Amino acid sequence: MTSNPQGPQGHHPSHSHVTLQAVRSHVRPGSFPLFRVAAVLLYVLNGLAVDWRAGAILVRLVVACACLYVLSASRITLWLGILVVALLLTLEAHLWTVHPWVSRVLQDATTTGFSLWVLVVVLREVFRPGTRAADAVVGALCGFVLILLVFMRVHGLIEAVNPDSYRTDAPPFSERSDAMLVASFQYFSTVTLTTVGFGDIVPVAPAARLATGLEAMVGQLYLAVVIATLVGRVAAVRRE
Repeated sequence: MTSNPQGPQGHHPSHSHVTLQAVRSHVRPGSFPLFRVAAVLLYVLNGLAVDWRAGAILVRLVVACACLYVLSASRITLWLGILVVALLLTLEAHLWTVHPWVSRVLQDATTTGFSLWVLVVVLREVFRPGTRAADAVVGALCGFVLILLVFMRVHGLIEAVNPDSYRTDAPPFSERSDAMLVASFQYFSTVTLTTVGFGDIVPVAPAARLATGLEAMVGQLYLAVVIATLVGRVAAVRRE
């Protein structure tokens, strides 16, 4: 008597299951170019401080889909990611009847945790020996942008919890719109991570100074470690 390879009930795999398996087989690191394009689009939108809620939600939805694509190698991480993204989008659309300050804190805290999660997944693939050099380079760029966005949200969270943690010659952050806050802290995170530091935004609270110092160190260490890894990988390929 021959065994049934389809199981005791003889069911064929569903089309959705086959599709999901196909996506998983190419999700990492093939999803890095998609994520890079989405992250750059989000960076530009944040930097321009575009206060167009529908457009902002649309772009964040694109970035969220790219992040979910990165996480979709596991069904558990995929569904957890979907729940987190749903929470973030509803907060962005102001569907929750909560105080704006609470909404701001929830957005910054949740986005920080979610971005760190995606960053770990991306870097795991960048440093995996079997990852192709070209994919590792794109993944490293994605990782740099993720670190920048993580610290952008950390600075925003510190300012939301403890107002006037950052001093600036422009109007205080407490008087700015959400779009201007995101643009300002994205700019500050950029100049801090790249250790340029123009000095037009100065951290004055202890937590703000700690976050700024950590970001500067992470920026330097990340570039040193990633560049050394990529150069060593390219050299190994050439020797072969």
